[in-house]
Amino acid sequence: MHIKTSLYEQDFYAWTQSQAEALAHRQISNLDWQNLQEEISALGRQEYREIVSRLTVLLGHLLKWELQPEKRSRSWFLTIREQRRSIRRHLKQNPSLKARLPEALEEGFEAGTDLALRETGLPIRIFPLVCPYPLEQVLQDYFLCDTTQDWD
Repeated sequence: MHIKTSLYEQDFYAWTQSQAEALAHRQISNLDWQNLQEEISALGRQEYREIVSRLTVLLGHLLKWELQPEKRSRSWFLTIREQRRSIRRHLKQNPSLKARLPEALEEGFEAGTDLALRETGLPIRIFPLVCPYPLEQVLQDYFLCDTTQDWD
């Protein structure tokens, strides 16, 4: 018995192009409604994961910056600067994500702590259990690491 596979399963790129074409020409009967719904939902989840990922890196580096001042580097400075800018840009492009920032901050802090633990070798007991930084401050250029100044 031969099971027919859909274009979605056979060639995702070709499926996206056929769906875009059907949408452009308002060919409702050619739309793959189930898979379109799943893919659009996945796009939204991807935007949220992007914020969490950037907060992870930012918070991990802020922890390192605060807990290992003697090891501060231009690389850490530039990573903090880059992540702040990227988060602000992403929120500007996706303003409705602001409602999920408290949750994203919590998730990002957990993963950021793990990042800092891996990269510093410091004992886990010195790391806070919950994020000690208010979100508004985390995103400000001058908080902990002033990224408005030149690196010395």
